[in-house]
Amino acid sequence: REFAGKPIEELVFKLIGKMNQHPVRSTNYGVMRKTAESAKQGADYDMSNPLSMHTDHSVYQGTPGFLQFLYQAEGSVRSKVCDGLALAEYVKEHHPKAYKLLTEVQMTHSSRNTLYTREGAPRSVYDKETAPAPFELVNTHSIIELDAKGNVEKVVQSETKRGVGALPYDIYNDFMEAYELWTKLCEDDRFIKHFHWPEGSAVVTNNYRTLHGRASVPPEMNRTMAFGYVNKILVENRYRLLKQNQAERANPELDSQWLTRVPNQVLERLVLASE
Repeated sequence: REFAGKPIEELVFKLIGKMNQHPVRSTNYGVMRKTAESAKQGADYDMSNPLSMHTDHSVYQGTPGFLQFLYQAEGSVRSKVCDGLALAEYVKEHHPKAYKLLTEVQMTHSSRNTLYTREGAPRSVYDKETAPAPFELVNTHSIIELDAKGNVEKVVQSETKRGVGALPYDIYNDFMEAYELWTKLCEDDRFIKHFHWPEGSAVVTNNYRTLHGRASVPPEMNRTMAFGYVNKILVENRYRLLKQNQAERANPELDSQWLTRVPNQVLERLVLASE
């Protein structure tokens, strides 16, 4: 189990850098396995459970998992994703009242994790002999988050992590109606893409935009899947470095001594001028 995620860890390090470190787990990747024992760990780990479409890190403030890396270490499955941006735009056009509520009203997602020991090793939640290293996570936010210009920046959705909503009484019924519409649309085939996911391959998603559900695993097949995340700042600055390299190749006089100091909007113009 400890080494199941090594291939994806090494790949991400080459492309971007280190994946986010978990609060307790010893590795910066997690591992899910299809076994009778792992299914007892909860809905997230029971691969026979048809988990609703969701984004990850809904319980973390700011959603640090921007890019999500999923590595199929063992087994071949059929999985699915949902385009949260297309979904949000559909609600905006066809259900403007619901869209307003989903972008303004604050919901809470929360959880307490006891899946690891103080040494960062995985443990069963039913293990009475091994002490856990519990940690609490809570995040209160709108389901659809907008940027300063009013554009959709992020979708944060997870029914399994949804906590108690401290909703104003006068909007409770309207909001729950909007939220029910939203959760039903998350499962609507118009916004879902199914795909074959073979052993030894990786799926990379934008966790701010893409919802995913439970993969369909044949009954007789063993499955091991490793996962990890990279934050938005690291991704953006890696992209900036690649654009600097592109500008330097086009014009050797523009070396790193200068390009490392210019703001992004200037760097973008230099790159466009070199194309």
